[in-house]
Amino acid sequence: MKALGETLAGRVLARLADIVLRWPRWFVWPQFLLVGFCIFYTVQNLQFDTNRNDLVGSGLRYQKNYLTFKKEFPVQDDLVVVVQSDNTEKNRQFVERLGARLEAETNLFTDVFYKGDLKMMGHKALLFVPEEDLTEMHRMLGAYQPFIEKFTQTTNLITFFDMVNTMFRTAKPERNEQTDTLVNALPALQRIVAQARQSLLRPGSPPSPGINALFGAGDEAEQQIYITFAKGQIYLVTAQAAREDLSDDAVARLRQLVDQTRAEVPGVNIGLTGEPVLEHDEMAQSQRDTTLATIVSLVLCALIFIYGYRETGRPVKATLCLIVGLAYTMGFATWSVGHLNILTITFLPMLIGLAIDFGVHLVTRY
Repeated sequence: MKALGETLAGRVLARLADIVLRWPRWFVWPQFLLVGFCIFYTVQNLQFDTNRNDLVGSGLRYQKNYLTFKKEFPVQDDLVVVVQSDNTEKNRQFVERLGARLEAETNLFTDVFYKGDLKMMGHKALLFVPEEDLTEMHRMLGAYQPFIEKFTQTTNLITFFDMVNTMFRTAKPERNEQTDTLVNALPALQRIVAQARQSLLRPGSPPSPGINALFGAGDEAEQQIYITFAKGQIYLVTAQAAREDLSDDAVARLRQLVDQTRAEVPGVNIGLTGEPVLEHDEMAQSQRDTTLATIVSLVLCALIFIYGYRETGRPVKATLCLIVGLAYTMGFATWSVGHLNILTITFLPMLIGLAIDFGVHLVTRY
């Protein structure tokens, strides 16, 4: 067996070592420039993939079927906002305000759903209403018709109160149709004024009064319109990202809109859930934990190295070489793959523990 110096590889390595020793600056400074470029390239281009489908082999039969289904029916998973409090009106105010904000941002959100009133069913909505309910609605609207006709002439709260005061002043002492209408409308007026007062106490654009304000249908009627649980203590708002690649942006924006609405309607407990939210939070938590684990493992390896050799110079230099190698690895991974998922994001702390062995062997041999 030939000695290393007699082989072609040995002669090339010996020549390279001689060149490095003669002109070290030609090799050291370009390394710093290359490391800086790798770090910049990684920061600008490395993506984090939160899609759990990438964690499963695409060759598996059930995965193929699922991907085919998603391709034929490209529906995004729901983003769900859970609103909880003991005050039903607060819950309704929150979901109405948040729903209006979500519907306005069509670039990020689609299929916003928080209530299922008849207006969503179009011009034939009344065909879905039971005949008994239609009869009662016809009776109530007939009783309120004179009041509603006058109410439609008002454009703001001031003209509304002016109209009501005028009706009181001009009401005749004897009983007639106008007087009966006004008396029957008093409970509805009281509920509308109460909701208007609540809106004035909160910033932002107030939502329209609920069905209970006009008809006095009770909380059960409104709970049937909205997505509610626990007798109105829990309300839901659901939406979907406009596209799959906008999922992370939609989750981040949803949190901002929730915070804005919380400032307008305080005193409610808010929670976000849904698969896109869980994937986004999992990746964010993995990034934070991996960054912390990388820093801790790098510092511990350097301290153990220094303690084991009773010196700082060469162990610190070996650690710097390790950092250079990590930068090259990240740059190559960004160029060749372009993204990391929740599993591959953990390779940095493992590389630190494995790659420091080269420095250990070199320093020990030296």
